[in-house]
Amino acid sequence: MERGNIKINKNYELEYRYFERDTDYKYFNRKFEIYLIDKKPLMKNYVLHMDNCDTSPGKWSPHIHKASNVKKKLYFGMSTLNWNDVKNNLVNCIVDEIGEKDRLHIKKAIGKLSSPKL
Repeated sequence: MERGNIKINKNYELEYRYFERDTDYKYFNRKFEIYLIDKKPLMKNYVLHMDNCDTSPGKWSPHIHKASNVKKKLYFGMSTLNWNDVKNNLVNCIVDEIGEKDRLHIKKAIGKLSSPKL
């Protein structure tokens, strides 16, 4: 498994996990998870994550899940398998979550992610 952290700013970071190749994950060739973490002084809080957890036919696109401690749990399906479009959608979701002023930092952090297809 490949994993790591990418800093967005002093309050947030991305944590990614790319698992070993698996034939169940048809398009991206392996399971991946990308987490948005809110760094608090004494602990880290999970805010949202994106993964390609559903391996059933026709549902290979990544999905974004918000933390369960928010009032309403949201589940956003992505309508594309193009990695650049997936990254753009993730940028927009994170900007909605933490604010427009950090859009450039978020784009730089997500730009450092490699495609799970590789």
